[in-house]
Amino acid sequence: MLNFYSNKKIFKGVSFEHLFNIQGNIVRSNDNRETVKFLFKNKKYFIKRFSKGSLFQNLLNYLGIVKDVSNADNEYKAYQLLQDIGIQTPKLVCYGNEKKIWNNRSFVISEEIKNFEQLDFFFTKRKYQKDKKKFHHQIYKKIVEIVSKLHKNGIIHHDLYLCHFLLDLNSLGDEKRLKIYLIDFHRLQKKNSISTSRLIKELGDLLFSIKYFDDEKKYQKILKANYFNQNFLMTYKNNIQKRADAMLIKYKNKYG
Repeated sequence: MLNFYSNKKIFKGVSFEHLFNIQGNIVRSNDNRETVKFLFKNKKYFIKRFSKGSLFQNLLNYLGIVKDVSNADNEYKAYQLLQDIGIQTPKLVCYGNEKKIWNNRSFVISEEIKNFEQLDFFFTKRKYQKDKKKFHHQIYKKIVEIVSKLHKNGIIHHDLYLCHFLLDLNSLGDEKRLKIYLIDFHRLQKKNSISTSRLIKELGDLLFSIKYFDDEKKYQKILKANYFNQNFLMTYKNNIQKRADAMLIKYKNKYG
């Protein structure tokens, strides 16, 4: 069974096979997925393609025991969820899903964002230090705004680290128009309510990333002033810290 969607005329008429196997520069690669930057008809795009997981993982997915995040379908649906609540992401322009029981293949294609930087790199690269100092408050306020929108709407990202926030460098200096894009949401889930433990993990993971790459004090100050659920932050402050510290110990110098 093959599902195919595109809101770009240039992809219509192009086969699933051609797009799934398109060549380019590999940006990220994991066991069953990779992100590739490629050129198509003189314009740059990113394709995130998913292939079969392990036999055991596929069996669990097929039986409905665990949520299947080994294909692009969840990312395709998550994209619309994020658009609905006003969170900016790279614009999705094409989606394909070839469904087979043991060998599902799928992809999403998004437009290139020009002149951006991952926030982990922005906070650590020497060339950005002046901009970092000048726009720290704006950037953290925007991050907290994004996280608040997610959690207020019952959405958990599951990989909420600085590397999954892309800063539009052209938007720096205009607080009202500052753009930070959220990426890598194939594990995103929407719930009627988020469990306390899951929320602690999500906030703790982000705090870990900030501790690792930047100044925790500045972030905490802005978080306390702008996160939508102040009572939760106060009640579970120690739990969130413990999660962040545990992640620091676990990854030490391996995270990046």
